[in-house]
Amino acid sequence: MYPLELIQSVRLITDVCLEIAPGENVLCIADREENMDVVTLIAAECKARGAEAAIVLIEPRKEHYHEPPRSIARAMQEADVVITMTFGSLMHTKARKEACAAGVKFSTLGAATKEYLTKLDLTREDLLEVRSLTEKIAQRLTEASSAYLTTKAGTDLRMSLKGRNGAALIPFGKRGSFCVLPDYAEAPCAPIEDSAEGVAVVDGTMVGAANFEGLVEEPFEIHFEKGRIVKISGGKDAKRLKDLLDTLEDEARTFAELGVNSNHKIPKIFTGTRIDNSIAGHVHIGLGRNDHIGGNSRGKTHLDVLVTWPTLLLDGNPILEDGNLKV
Repeated sequence: MYPLELIQSVRLITDVCLEIAPGENVLCIADREENMDVVTLIAAECKARGAEAAIVLIEPRKEHYHEPPRSIARAMQEADVVITMTFGSLMHTKARKEACAAGVKFSTLGAATKEYLTKLDLTREDLLEVRSLTEKIAQRLTEASSAYLTTKAGTDLRMSLKGRNGAALIPFGKRGSFCVLPDYAEAPCAPIEDSAEGVAVVDGTMVGAANFEGLVEEPFEIHFEKGRIVKISGGKDAKRLKDLLDTLEDEARTFAELGVNSNHKIPKIFTGTRIDNSIAGHVHIGLGRNDHIGGNSRGKTHLDVLVTWPTLLLDGNPILEDGNLKV
């Protein structure tokens, strides 16, 4: 038997986030036995709504950009809806991009687990409110020419947003696009790649690669000049990032994203996963690839590091003040 709370979260996914309709072809992908339980329930709810649902189990990918098996990549393009519950979510893959280009409604549960979904207490009205807030933040980013990010911990970063658009990543699926279910929301923007100058004090969460993800135990500094990392200083978490970057392509050292977290309806407790990049009141900085959000960096890797309780000025006007949204 499934807990009622889990069923409610799954129905939020099928009925509100994805609006599963009769006749749709839904492909559910998992990479671990423990995830199969959840995707099986999702598939059953899709079937109850008149959709045709299939479930596949793949080997876990070692990196976020690693492609799925060729047969699965082809099946993704043929589906109407794809739902993944895998490491890396297949988000940063060629297969995902080609599926979206084919008009597929691509979605992932990201770092959500069965336990997380069971404890989640969100309504349709909550998600609609989060959508509205995220779209307003994205519009502010689109209209801005410059951004200035500071924190009491020592972050002091300036960058140009001129000509770049903010995006609203919200937990609502639409054809030809992707979303993270059932509650992930952020407004990212790709700054002009060579414009970021200053220092970021990373004191939240790091995500993007195996053996790298987790909470920061010792806050550390990343120094940027002309949009490139020139120095990383600090303790063991700084070493984790430096060691990882030494194994990656040179483009992984590019300042790639200014991401404004925008879900004010979820618990404010960090989990050390990508879910933390959704908790309102914080900002995450992307490194590496950003062509998926309108930038020019096409490296394989995309890493995120979280900066907590920031003040963020757009063209001199506050959108965040010490972690409080001004939207």
